[in-house]
Amino acid sequence: MSGWQNEPFGIDVKAGETKAFCMCGLSKNGPYCDGSHKETDKTPEIVTFDEDRTIYACGRQQSSNRPYCDDTHSGQQ
Repeated sequence: MSGWQNEPFGIDVKAGETKAFCMCGLSKNGPYCDGSHKETDKTPEIVTFDEDRTIYACGRQQSSNRPYCDDTHSGQQ
């Protein structure tokens, strides 16, 4: 298995909330950034949400739409 887990992370977000998502794959707190990227050329994806909703963040670090899940984990892309 690559990534943090085989399934997406379901995350409830609130309007106005900002989250930093790991894009380097090194975070020990996936899918969130923990600063591990500092030794790489990658930076976190900072997202501010405009409405309350549930998002699905990629757990395998394979999505072409990271930080969001694109069903790569299911082979149904």
